[in-house]
Amino acid sequence: MKHRPLRIAYGRLFHEANAFSPSVTTLDDFERMHLLEGDALARAVTLRGEELKSFMPHAELTGFQQAMNLSRGEIVTVPLTSALAVPSGPITRECFDLLTARLLDGIEAALPLDGVYLALHGSMQVQGLAEAPEANLLRRVRALVGSSVKVAVSYDLHANLSPGLVDPVDVLVAYRTNPHWDLAPTGYRAGTRLLRAIRGEIRAVHVFRKLPMVLGGGTTIDFVAPMNRVFRAMKRMEKDPAVVSASLFMVHPYTSAERLGWAAHVCTDGDLALAEKLADELADRAWEMRKVDLPAMRSPAEAIGEVRGGAWRRLGPVTLVDVDDIVGAGAPGGNTHIVKALAASAGDLLAYVPVHDPALVEALWSAPLGTTHAVTVRGTPDYHMPEVPLEVTLVARTEGDFGRTVRLDAGGDKHGLRLVACERAPLPIHPSFWRAVGLEPRRADIIVQKNFFHYRMFYAALSFRHIPVVSAGATSLRRVREQRYDVPMHPQQVLADWR
Repeated sequence: MKHRPLRIAYGRLFHEANAFSPSVTTLDDFERMHLLEGDALARAVTLRGEELKSFMPHAELTGFQQAMNLSRGEIVTVPLTSALAVPSGPITRECFDLLTARLLDGIEAALPLDGVYLALHGSMQVQGLAEAPEANLLRRVRALVGSSVKVAVSYDLHANLSPGLVDPVDVLVAYRTNPHWDLAPTGYRAGTRLLRAIRGEIRAVHVFRKLPMVLGGGTTIDFVAPMNRVFRAMKRMEKDPAVVSASLFMVHPYTSAERLGWAAHVCTDGDLALAEKLADELADRAWEMRKVDLPAMRSPAEAIGEVRGGAWRRLGPVTLVDVDDIVGAGAPGGNTHIVKALAASAGDLLAYVPVHDPALVEALWSAPLGTTHAVTVRGTPDYHMPEVPLEVTLVARTEGDFGRTVRLDAGGDKHGLRLVACERAPLPIHPSFWRAVGLEPRRADIIVQKNFFHYRMFYAALSFRHIPVVSAGATSLRRVREQRYDVPMHPQQVLADWR
């Protein structure tokens, strides 16, 4: 008797929320960044397609599709909806309900299915929804497909793991890199394990350990000390044929979700005792990372002085990481503290700075290029940032991923401030952000970044010194250290054991 092809549906609902941002995330934000479904999604996840346009051509769903293409046996994949927005404030309930309904309707229309794969973040937050949004979605997916259909998920390694993100699924994998370059390999890993589960080759047993820890691990970059030891240990675990997956979650701490904290997860093929043992071992390794503090932070004035007095800028621009206004972690991008410090004391340096200031863009959008204006930089509305008066020349304007954008030059031809004001939150992780307005990154002494990690992949041959700078904003680490938690939490309290 001829067997029917396996039918597996796939989709995405991906967002990292910042509860302390004055912005909210709406359907428009997903439509601007990434919202595909049906045939358009199927075309995007081929090797010739572009899954995340302007960001990464091949991501989780492309990796998943390749796992299906390379597998033995006939498989029919069913594209659902794929939605992703730049990290920002919580999602509106209306937006979440609409995107969730699209996924669920797609799954229902695709039945009967043998499997479902969803690429999720794990740190979403929705206005008016007490339950973790991913848990809400997965619970409803499981109710729709029943207990016999296998469900696989992948998460960002900054997910806030909880029972609702684990219990409804058969396969769970996470990114293994920070910065995250392994989106497609993560989808491939999820796909191969999902097929094994569908075919009865594995019987997944999940164990995870929650750690009372929100900060630690130094830079938390996966390939340098101290975290490289932990990531190598996970890879060694997976060499055991009985281990399906091992994952570490270094939580996104800027949400108001309950029970924040790092987590260790291990899945084995039917061996609960082994899963318990390895989860404890991985948790112990991660817990040791609490002793490795974050890099030393500088005030804006201290950072500018370090650039001026150091030799690093001879090799290329020094990066000032605007720690308290990380757009990649959901901040709005309109922090003006560094702008104020550069305007006051960096006239002998050439500094490139992005800022979210829609009112400033609106005021200058129709002005002739080359004209001079007295302006006040205020940043994001309702973000309560210092006002910075400047005399600037309007040099360029563009329109793209960050809405309308204007380049404003203050100072001389070779020194001073080059301000790129954006209508939407700026995320200049690629040097093309500056080149689009006529600025060559190599010529700068200082480049301000609104991202912790991802920019480093694209600036590896440009910038060799990175200085974390603190002020006040939606991603303030001071806020993380001082906020109230449900349980005693490192680094607020000295704890001997994660148990």
